[in-house]
Amino acid sequence: MFKIVFVLAALACCAAAQNVIIAAPPALATVFPGQSIVVDIDRVPSLTGSQDVAVAIGIKSCVGLAPAGTCDGVDTSGDIGTPLFSGPYTPQPVGNGHSDLFQNFTVTIPQFLPEGAAVLSVAHFGLIIGEEPFLEVVNQTVIIGNDAAF
Repeated sequence: MFKIVFVLAALACCAAAQNVIIAAPPALATVFPGQSIVVDIDRVPSLTGSQDVAVAIGIKSCVGLAPAGTCDGVDTSGDIGTPLFSGPYTPQPVGNGHSDLFQNFTVTIPQFLPEGAAVLSVAHFGLIIGEEPFLEVVNQTVIIGNDAAF
């Protein structure tokens, strides 16, 4: 029994070490329909021999799904909204003595999104030690501004 618990704990730690973050745009940044933005996806280097495979970036309006101005309670684990990008994730070192890895993606905010809060999601897929698949979805709330102001 102890071996099973230890193995499960070790796998959980390994998977956690692979996590990505959305470094840009920052939380609650205002973006506009039709605007091109840079989505910076970062992660720390892995000590477990992980291999990044792919990411999918999506955006979903929270208007009518959550309290006004928030995305509280909006679950994106099974629906990342409108896809903005899907493809390989091959992060590179930041440089300047930093060990973090990053990759930037330029995406366009869809014209049809209503003004208000939206959730920007990144689904990240990889392999741990070349054979153990993992999938995570991370989110950042952004504000869709009035396109007339853009």
